[in-house]
Amino acid sequence: MLTRSARLLRRIALTVLGIVVLGVGIAMLVLPGPGFLVVALGFFILSLEYEWARSRFERTRRKAADLADQAAANRFSSVFTILFGLGMIGAGIAWVVVDTLPASSPWSGGSLVFSGLVVLATMIVSLWQAKQARDAGLPTPAELLDQHDLDQHEREHADETPAG
Repeated sequence: MLTRSARLLRRIALTVLGIVVLGVGIAMLVLPGPGFLVVALGFFILSLEYEWARSRFERTRRKAADLADQAAANRFSSVFTILFGLGMIGAGIAWVVVDTLPASSPWSGGSLVFSGLVVLATMIVSLWQAKQARDAGLPTPAELLDQHDLDQHEREHADETPAG
C-alpha cells in the first residue's frame, strides 16, 4: 500500500505526464502525427487518477478506432494512409540526416519516424481486423461502428419525437 505522500506524488506525476501527452496529441491533430491516438493515450494516463478522464478516454479511443477502421474500409484510403506513413518515416530520416533542413535534429526526425510507424501499425491492425471479420463472415469493425452510429441516431431521433 502506498503512503499518503507517495500517492500524492504519483497523482502529481501522472497528472503532469497526462497533460503533456494530451497537449502533444492536440498539437498532432493539426501537425503531422497520430493525433487521436496520442490524445487517447493522454486521457488514458489521466484516467489512472481521474474518473472524468475515463469516459473521455473511451470516447477518444473509439474515435481513433473509427478513423482507422474507416481508412481500412476503403482501398484508396488504405493505400493513401500507408503511403503517408511511409512518407513520414522517409521525411523523419531526412530530418535526421540532412542538416540544412529547417529544424533538422534527431528529435524532430525521430518524432516523424515514430509517428509514421504508429500510422503504419494502426493501419495494419485495422486491415487485419477487417480481414479477420470478412473471413469469418462477420461485419467489419467499420461496419459495426457505422451500425452503432445509425442506431444511436435513431434512438436520439425517437427521443425527440413526441409520443402521440
